[in-house]
Amino acid sequence: MLALDGMLLAVPDSAANNDAFGKSGSQRSPMGYPQARVVAVAECSSHAVLDAVIGGFKESERIVSDALDAHVGRGTLLLADRGLWGLARWHRLLDQGTHLLWRIERRKARRVQDVLPDGSYLARIEAKKHSKAAGKVKAPPAVVRVIEYRVDGQPDIVRLITSLTDQEKYPAVELAALYARRWEIELVFDEIKTHQRGRPVLRSQTPDGVRQEIYAHLIVHHATRDLLDEAARLHRSTAERTSFTRALHVVRRTVIAPSGFSLSARRRDRRLGLAEIGRSLLPGRRLRNCPRKIRSCITGYGSKAPGEPASHRRSPVVVTLDHRWHDH
Repeated sequence: MLALDGMLLAVPDSAANNDAFGKSGSQRSPMGYPQARVVAVAECSSHAVLDAVIGGFKESERIVSDALDAHVGRGTLLLADRGLWGLARWHRLLDQGTHLLWRIERRKARRVQDVLPDGSYLARIEAKKHSKAAGKVKAPPAVVRVIEYRVDGQPDIVRLITSLTDQEKYPAVELAALYARRWEIELVFDEIKTHQRGRPVLRSQTPDGVRQEIYAHLIVHHATRDLLDEAARLHRSTAERTSFTRALHVVRRTVIAPSGFSLSARRRDRRLGLAEIGRSLLPGRRLRNCPRKIRSCITGYGSKAPGEPASHRRSPVVVTLDHRWHDH
């Protein structure tokens, strides 16, 4: 099970970095540091980053993520949020044998073709009639399975689309609970940006140096996560219960240890580090069921009323993460 998402990293405010990556704000009044956009594919269980692509602040995550399609192979389930939707990308991933479970906006997938017994339904998605790119070949339509649900105590409706259309083999309630695992990639970004990086702005003054520094951080994170995965197997636990910060302390202490680089010393340090990580297992994490909140409104128009159905053709199915169904 993989997750696809992006993050922003602040880079030094040099002329070269500003030209290559760009800043927030307008062209006449840019703000803050230049920012590099990193879009990555990560395993939800081990938090291992499989690959990443680096773009500029002004580039969208959808455009940057196109280069990662080749790293999502047959037999994987890819989770993604609304900002990464693209009909052409959907077809490319399906052709590679990838299973898909994505969140989507309420105005999409509204052409209902069939309502399934579990409350999910099949819908048709078509490309926009007026394409922005002149002469661009439009992607063919796609039939997807739509799952609508609410988390207990929350009025917002969550809409997912998936390529897993067999409602008996893949119940809607299980897919709804499974989508919460997409949040694991946010924890991956937190490990890199907050705990591993150690400073709010990268060091490199040139674009090539920035890219090199970012990939170095990703490689170090992957190696640390490999150590955590081995510690979890040795102690018959899961990677989710291992402490990334504890592993960072072990790795940093080992790197500067005066024992040298002999093979026996490295093996001893690794054995002791794995034992220390195993003694610092975290308690089991609770399921994430709190919705995101908008801190400030960027438009003068009000949003739709809470609890309004996503479509007027049917009432949305209410699903809870503890696998209990309720009729709405």
